[in-house]
Amino acid sequence: MFACGDSSGDAGDDEVGESQGSETQDGGSSGDADAGSSSGESGTNDGSTDAGTDTSTDTETSTDTETSTDTETSTDTETSTDTETSTDTGTETDTGTETDTETDTESETSDCLPDEIICDGLDDDCNGLIDDVDVGNDGFCDCYRIGIIGTVGANPASNFEAWLEEKGTTADRFGTAVDHQLTEADLADFDILIVDRLTHQYPPEQQAILQTWIESGHGLISMAGYTNNATDRAQQNSLVSFTGLTYETPIYINPTEDWQVHPITENATSVQVYGGWRVAGVGEVFVRPAGEPNNSLGTTTEIGDGVVVVFSDEWISFDSEWDAIPEVETFWSNMVNWVGPEELCFDPQ
Repeated sequence: MFACGDSSGDAGDDEVGESQGSETQDGGSSGDADAGSSSGESGTNDGSTDAGTDTSTDTETSTDTETSTDTETSTDTETSTDTETSTDTGTETDTGTETDTETDTESETSDCLPDEIICDGLDDDCNGLIDDVDVGNDGFCDCYRIGIIGTVGANPASNFEAWLEEKGTTADRFGTAVDHQLTEADLADFDILIVDRLTHQYPPEQQAILQTWIESGHGLISMAGYTNNATDRAQQNSLVSFTGLTYETPIYINPTEDWQVHPITENATSVQVYGGWRVAGVGEVFVRPAGEPNNSLGTTTEIGDGVVVVFSDEWISFDSEWDAIPEVETFWSNMVNWVGPEELCFDPQ
């Protein structure tokens, strides 16, 4: 605004003043040429000169006025006052949000329980662990929901099932009918599935249901050796072969075991295999037949987010073994904790 007002005002006024002056001077010259009195010429010249002088003076005055007006433009520095950034003390008000967070944290802390006492899928004692309930202080998570598919073996196994219930877990047996069809609903309420003696061979589409369930973060423990014929292997493999681990010949009768260093075998190397198939496939071998470094009697592997244990024999579920070999209980505890879902009893981070 300042530059625009000055140039138009000055230039316009200067041109008007100069043209008027020259016109007046021309008038004066014509007065000289006339034969009239000299006093008339003099009067004419004085009048024209005054008129020209007055006009230029007025122009300067108007210019000055515009200049002062332009000074008002500088007053527009009030725009800088609009830098109300400093007034953004609203940022300080955000501190109030932090105060709210602190209040929320205090509220959450006050909701924490002294101990984790129920299996509800929550971190009740706010220690970063979900359902880390261990009433017996035996290192065994009491909140696993365990399903057992198939019938029991040839010998009683009441101690095994009673032990699972005693640990605080739910242990439900299903799939005992010869025409059982495995469905997603069968597995929906379990964290771990134990494959006991299957009654028949399951079709591939039902094995796929189990595979999807395992891959989503669940655990599987499989046993075999219920008989020494091919039917036994075929039935057990019909559910577990998706793991890449299968039961194959030969069958080992009372072998000498070579227990490997592994969390599954910790404090449990007295467990025995009385009649079990060779476990074929790639994984972490935790027990071998002595002197056979390329064969396995027990292997574990990960499938997606889930963990699988394939063990050659079923005698570990019999009461006779539970009574005679105390480490059988430790062995089961190790296996259950090994395959148990990580979001239970462990830091979810």
